[in-house]
Amino acid sequence: MLNLNAKKLESIQAHINKEYIPKYFPGYSLSIYQGNNEIYYTQNGYLDLQKRLPFSRDTIFRIFSMTKPIVSAAIMKLIENNKLNLNDPVTKFIPEWNKLEVYKSGSKGNFLGTTLTRQMTIIDLLTHTSGLTYGLQRQTSVDREYSRTGIDNIVDSKGINGSKTSQEIINLLTKIPLEYPPGDHYHYSISIDILGFIIERLSDQTLDEYLSENIFEPLNMQDTSFFLDESKKHRLAPCYRWNESKYIYENINNSDNPKITDIDFFKKPFAFSGGAGLLSTIKDYQKFGSSLLDARLGKKSLLVNNNTADLMMRNYLKGGLDMAQSSFLPLAGEEYVRGVGFGLGGSVEMDQDSGEVLYFGWGGAASTLFHISPKHDYSLVFMTQVLESEVIRPLNKDIKTLIASALH
Repeated sequence: MLNLNAKKLESIQAHINKEYIPKYFPGYSLSIYQGNNEIYYTQNGYLDLQKRLPFSRDTIFRIFSMTKPIVSAAIMKLIENNKLNLNDPVTKFIPEWNKLEVYKSGSKGNFLGTTLTRQMTIIDLLTHTSGLTYGLQRQTSVDREYSRTGIDNIVDSKGINGSKTSQEIINLLTKIPLEYPPGDHYHYSISIDILGFIIERLSDQTLDEYLSENIFEPLNMQDTSFFLDESKKHRLAPCYRWNESKYIYENINNSDNPKITDIDFFKKPFAFSGGAGLLSTIKDYQKFGSSLLDARLGKKSLLVNNNTADLMMRNYLKGGLDMAQSSFLPLAGEEYVRGVGFGLGGSVEMDQDSGEVLYFGWGGAASTLFHISPKHDYSLVFMTQVLESEVIRPLNKDIKTLIASALH
């Protein structure tokens, strides 16, 4: 185990407080675990600006896309149990998709496509190389069709705004072509939501039931869920965005922009979003992160075994390219993903000299992030609640640099 100098770790707090609070975030909490024990914790600013409330380890956050590594790990557990295989065609579990096509440039109306040269596989879904997309990106004709049909609304499927069940979403996707042939490019998408639907079909359980039984209960993640009981309402963090015209942090519940609304996490959703639907605490997510780290280091883990963790933390992008090089469309913040590949459920950075895994992790839309470092033997979780903030990318890089300087 590499030792982290606690005194030097204080530079993380000083740097974040100086460079990011409150300029980019009203407040935050950050936790570092090593050997399943918290060795460093810091927080600053306010969880609730109006009430002047501080953060705590029990604050409940919208983790959005940090749901993806959890659901990916759940798929890997099924692979361990021989319920499916990385190279299985997706049509084995979603036969409705046996006639999927690829979008043909210039086609309109019924989205004429071309026949697939090969079937989409489970590994394509895990690596976002499936050809699926996100309607919220709104950059292509296929994106816009997702948006028009409500497919981009999975995380907010609470019986409003045209919410749909998982079966309805699968049925709609049979009529919309893929952006590109499976395996050809990296393109962030609803792929992990589809894996969530596959988990439901394989297990004959809802996704929340399966995750509770196989991930949350074994790891004692008591506050990680897709929806909340009213008794926990006071622990749910407000979510903010920066209003440039007013120069203030604006609670999204009080926004005058009708397109910016919060999600009602006190209603059970029609469809459980495996890509962005979970709520969690910094304490709970550390249980997941540190258990995944244990598995990768060959220690006893209730999450997955060592071989599975090793499989997850490799770069699977075609030709060993990084995310920017493999991307179907230009990526925002491209400079921060140069040299960063994609594994099974998260980004992967390798030590170019030793070939060791430096970091595996992912973030969420409300500026949350996590990564584990098998080489440096630690797990980190950063929590805040600010939408539409691009500075989480440089912050993530800064944190890694500061922690590396604290190693001895």
